[in-house]
Amino acid sequence: MALNKNRLKSKIIAAFEAEQTEQEDYVASLDRIADKLAQCMIDEIKQLTITYNSGLLAPNGAVSGTFNTTLS
Repeated sequence: MALNKNRLKSKIIAAFEAEQTEQEDYVASLDRIADKLAQCMIDEIKQLTITYNSGLLAPNGAVSGTFNTTLS
């Protein structure tokens, strides 16, 4: 799956909207916003699919297949 700008934008907006009424603890509010932004970016990156097309060669021709990996 590809990155989805609109999905990420919606999550960022939600993170800020959740803190709009905070008036007493600015530092805690910033920390919560930063945490939510970091998590939504991590979640979006984890949606990526890596597809190998070309570049590796074996004696009998191009290498094909699926990479089995985990982003962390």
